[in-house]
Amino acid sequence: MRTSPIFLLPLAACGVDSATANGELGRMEFTLVSDYYLSEHDLGESNLVTGHEQVFSVGLTGAGEEDAKGAADEVEYVVVPDDGVTLSQSGPDDDSGEDDPDADLPPGFSLEVTEPGDYQIEARLDGETFDRITLSFDTPQSLELSLYAREPWAEEFAKLDGEGPFTVEEGAQLAWLPIPLGGDGERLLGDIESSMSADPAEAVVPAANVEHVNEDEVQTFFRADSLYFIEAGELTVTVSDTVNPAAAAVSFTVE
Repeated sequence: MRTSPIFLLPLAACGVDSATANGELGRMEFTLVSDYYLSEHDLGESNLVTGHEQVFSVGLTGAGEEDAKGAADEVEYVVVPDDGVTLSQSGPDDDSGEDDPDADLPPGFSLEVTEPGDYQIEARLDGETFDRITLSFDTPQSLELSLYAREPWAEEFAKLDGEGPFTVEEGAQLAWLPIPLGGDGERLLGDIESSMSADPAEAVVPAANVEHVNEDEVQTFFRADSLYFIEAGELTVTVSDTVNPAAAAVSFTVE
């Protein structure tokens, strides 16, 4: 198992859905936020995606606040089994003390596993088990795509419903969210990294997402998946999981 300290940002403002569960000892609440809607909202009953880092936020129940005695930021996590597992968590607050409200907050953590199966995450405080939760991971077998298109000069993206083929104008912008599916077709929980290809390849170009422009530079980010249609005709866009054998293809007519 690999571990490293990280700083995790709050997740409350992200995503449209989430799965949550209390630990087995009833002291901690674990949450994973999702950008797509889930069929299962109990984190302990969900199947999570292998091969990609998943970021969890953690809170205390009333019993947990009482038992932590103001030292929740000193919680450390271990995972069993730990083969092929990468675990990261934020470290204790340097300013922690009796008057520091952050000392009452347990650290969040991120977890990435390479193999499907059940993994127990144990939270330890002062060397003792404070709480634990078992999470199930599975390998996605296919992808469902949530698609949006913005026609040239339009101010808003419109959702593309159905499986296609779709008709768009040359110069339109396409954005997509890949949703991982298990072998039974059920949605798995967790973010994935994806790659895009097109046939013919010269019919599209990846979009650079401009975040800010100043006199010295243009600041861009490439995390959001997006492309422009630059050539009229028939084409197919394929989105693939960068780690797992899961993909989805959709056809377009560009006018």
